[in-house]
Amino acid sequence: MDYKKTVYLDNAASSFPKPRSVIERMNRVLNENTANPGRSGHRLSLSASQIVFDARTVVADFFGISGHEENVVFTYNATYAINTVLRGLLRRGDHVIISDIEHNSVLRPLVAMKKDGISFDIAETFESDDLTVSSFSSHIRNNTKMIFVSHASNVSGAILPLKALGDLCKKNGILFCVDASQTAGHLPINIREMNISALCAPGHKSLMGPQGTGVIVISPELNTEISPLVYGGTGTDSLLDIQPYVLPEYLESGTLNTVGIAGLAEGIRFCMNEKNAISSKISSLFSYAYSELEKIPHIRLFSPKTDNVGIISFSVDGIDSEQITRFLDSEGICVRGGFHCSALFHKKALSDRFGLVRVSPGVFNTKKDIFTFIISIKRLKK
Repeated sequence: MDYKKTVYLDNAASSFPKPRSVIERMNRVLNENTANPGRSGHRLSLSASQIVFDARTVVADFFGISGHEENVVFTYNATYAINTVLRGLLRRGDHVIISDIEHNSVLRPLVAMKKDGISFDIAETFESDDLTVSSFSSHIRNNTKMIFVSHASNVSGAILPLKALGDLCKKNGILFCVDASQTAGHLPINIREMNISALCAPGHKSLMGPQGTGVIVISPELNTEISPLVYGGTGTDSLLDIQPYVLPEYLESGTLNTVGIAGLAEGIRFCMNEKNAISSKISSLFSYAYSELEKIPHIRLFSPKTDNVGIISFSVDGIDSEQITRFLDSEGICVRGGFHCSALFHKKALSDRFGLVRVSPGVFNTKKDIFTFIISIKRLKK
């Protein structure tokens, strides 16, 4: 396959291509140093530890907790991060509120944790931020421990009012945890300003890093210990048979993905350097694609035209979304069909029969890519 001739519009699943600087940085680490960070006292191990520490600094600065590198925990993806936060903070008798657009990475752990005495409610979301916040507020109980929300839907791209929900949590003494899978790297997120207790994000989407990377960014104000999801070697106090409470190692048992972490840091640097261009480019491509799809008969759009992170999901009459995806793939266009690991959204949207086609342009797409996609969609209907 000639990837240069492929129109890739599936950046909500994983960004492609990666910035050249990310690829070069990862190659350099692979060629020069794959020693185990924090496990030995020799120069290569110490150098690898510095690579990881430098990446923590980049992440801490990016999310508004500069000087608190120890509060940056590296994981293997956002799902791992979310499970760590949910299982690490919740105890028997606790109650959680989530939204009706959550990914299965949030829903499924909570369903599984019911047997451990955890309960949860699902708050309805609306186009009106005030109504959304009111919906969450109405579900607060005496034993509500946490509100956990996706910053933006991975299906529709609709953005939730993070700051207002953070303020609601602060007012009620509730933990506020966020899945930033679709927004980290694309929308500004400040842990302190938004009153976020813990933020989970993948490295491979809008942060422009490689797959197999993710982060938990913990607020310096969080005064509740997050229990580890995995126990084992941390490189500290090895003679103890209990997990030493030293952040971030407490939550990072086992060898870290040093090469991937180096690439993630470089991806974040790219986002920092190009933030205005990224926002402008994706907004422009989204608007163009949305306006053209609106003109095509028999297409129903499921994404808001405003307050959108840059994702468009749609259906075409009664055609199965996977069939449309296969057709577009035959035309050299990559999009995602199906149910997007988001049962709650599709049940709410009544799209749980045929699924939806999701289009998500990225910073390296062009207007020509969108034009090619639109022409193919028109050809499908003919």
